[in-house]
Amino acid sequence: MRESILAKDTEMKFPHVAVLKASAGSGKTHNLTRRFVQFLLSENVPRSSLRNILAMTFSNNAAREMRERTLSWLKKLHFGDSEKVKDLMEILSLDPEGIKDKTGLLIDDILDSYSDFQVRTIDSFMTTVFKASAIDFGYNPDFEVLMNIDFLMDYSFDIFLKNAKEGTAEAAFLGDIVDILLEQKKAGESYLWDPSAALLDEIKKIYRKLSSRGKQPEVEDYSKDLKRIKEEIGCSIENIEKEIEGSGLKKHGNSSYRTILPLV
Repeated sequence: MRESILAKDTEMKFPHVAVLKASAGSGKTHNLTRRFVQFLLSENVPRSSLRNILAMTFSNNAAREMRERTLSWLKKLHFGDSEKVKDLMEILSLDPEGIKDKTGLLIDDILDSYSDFQVRTIDSFMTTVFKASAIDFGYNPDFEVLMNIDFLMDYSFDIFLKNAKEGTAEAAFLGDIVDILLEQKKAGESYLWDPSAALLDEIKKIYRKLSSRGKQPEVEDYSKDLKRIKEEIGCSIENIEKEIEGSGLKKHGNSSYRTILPLV
């Protein structure tokens, strides 16, 4: 498998694409590190200087692990680790002495210009690209990336409230949510004169719960189900009313039975 994916540098033609699909623990990171070192050391890969080669990962931990593995490979190759040298010579057209010389120079290059050692996350790379083009996009290049979602949620919620004018869909949605909050209000709790804070707090709780499960919020339309349930409750109440009237019993004066009817 390794030979078919990581061809020898003399056999590769650029642009060159290799796709490796495998399960966890099957050696994907090993092969990626092997390819990275191959490109750095090869004399047959065009423009293969340190600053011209980029490896991207999904997480900071993965990026750190790959940097450590790459440096470990270069160190072992320089000091003549027979296993690493043999492994790399399968895909690199250099003899052991040439590998030793080039790895020594490359390690010095990394120590002198560590910022050119481009093993990064996708997020950090895209941030760099955006900063370089920020003025062209009409933004200040001295922007800051916020990892705390609370600020964005506060800002978005303020915009939502400004758009929630009478007759709008936002206002109708806000009214439905406020009704739900009032229904959930426990006995003895103070009345929500300004429900915005409580509503925003509930939204943040839902978002954090979904984020912890790796899911994105989804809004489903339950209006038809709600209408059907209300109709069923209404029919049940009418049947109960008839049963009470037919039995000759009287309702208690403090009964909250009648307060249910306006809700349905």
